[in-house]
Order: sequence, then structure tokens, then C-alpha cells
Amino acid sequence: MEEQISVFVNGEAVQIHRGMKVKHALIASSPALHRAAEEGEVFVVDQRGFRVGLDGSLQEGAQIFTRPI
Repeated sequence: MEEQISVFVNGEAVQIHRGMKVKHALIASSPALHRAAEEGEVFVVDQRGFRVGLDGSLQEGAQIFTRPI
């Protein structure tokens, strides 16, 4: 089993360890983006447009996008 998985944040591929959450993918992409999500300036949606929390789980190939509040 691979220890790391690839996920996409706003179209950019990032590597995170298996079991990490949405917040970890945001940090890997951009600490400023994570901070904006923590402060309620942006929210996160999945590839189907459903809102996901910062503690949401991710799988290999998952795509998440940030949207301004």
C-alpha cells in the first residue's frame, strides 16, 4: 500500500500521506489558502460541488476546490 497519495487542490497536484484530511491538502498546496479556510474567507467543495469540511477524508485522485465566501 502506498504511503502517499496524490490529490488536486484547485487543479494543482499535491502529495499527502494516506489518511490525511482536506486541511492537510490545503497546507500542502498553500499555507495561506489553509489560513483563509480556517478564518472563514473561503470554503471547500469536491469535484461534484458538494461542500466538504476541513476534517473531510481524501482518497487517491480526489479533487477539491476553494470558493470565496
